[in-house]
Amino acid sequence: MANRIAHGVELSRQSWNALMQNKQLLMFPLISGIAMIIVTIVFIIPMLGIGIVDALTSEGREVSSGQSIAGTIITFIYLFASYTVVIFSNTALVGAVLKILNGEKATVQDGINIASARIGKILVYAFISATVGMIARAITQSGRDSKNVVVAILAAILGSIIQGAWNLVVFFAIPVLVVEDVGVIDSLKRSFEVFKRTWGEGFVGSMAIGGISCLVQIAILLVGGLLIVGAIATKSVVLIVGAVALVVIALVALALVSGAVNGVFQASLYKYATTGDAGPYISNEYAASAFRAV
Repeated sequence: MANRIAHGVELSRQSWNALMQNKQLLMFPLISGIAMIIVTIVFIIPMLGIGIVDALTSEGREVSSGQSIAGTIITFIYLFASYTVVIFSNTALVGAVLKILNGEKATVQDGINIASARIGKILVYAFISATVGMIARAITQSGRDSKNVVVAILAAILGSIIQGAWNLVVFFAIPVLVVEDVGVIDSLKRSFEVFKRTWGEGFVGSMAIGGISCLVQIAILLVGGLLIVGAIATKSVVLIVGAVALVVIALVALALVSGAVNGVFQASLYKYATTGDAGPYISNEYAASAFRAV
């Protein structure tokens, strides 16, 4: 197990090096982040309009059945729109990475063109993802509404398992969607087939990327917190705003890098799984070790 973890971390490091040589890939998570901010703002307005946010944040007020139904519909549409943005961006990212791995030049526009050509499949994929997300959310929420601690904990665990299992099934879905001319259901089946063979370094490597990002995020929050406290002590509005802005920028930059590294990692392992060659950035030796014998 320790060997698998070491290999997973090494694959993550190699993915990082690949990103540093192709910094244009950072544009995809940046575009996704901006689009998500816009989508969130657009959906907050109707939630405010029907009074749901006010009811949820005001003590003693209950959400009416009409508000609950409207809120559920708006939430589903929001999830659908969010997944569409994220999947479109990730498809563009992986498409560009695969072109680079094949020795071709890839621009941001190339990635966008690849994703645009698959917009129908992306919408279906987003719809399924939103449905799974709503089911997991509903189970978790039902536990909270029961006011029973044990039921709430079990519901939260079950909701997390459902969402986690879905994330595993779709681990390679986007590379399949980019490369193989198959429908969404078949792409999910192929994704799971590849994942079952890469459950070692494939899974651990992805966890390593998330773990490293989490540690960096904690460091940013700790250092940023000290900077903000120091700025507040000076009572300078300029310094306070500057410190907060610096922390926000650092967190955004971390999210962009983490998303791009994960895209390089998934595309490289998928390429090795289907061609036997991970490309110029990921070692074939380490990529080979990610596949258990069958």
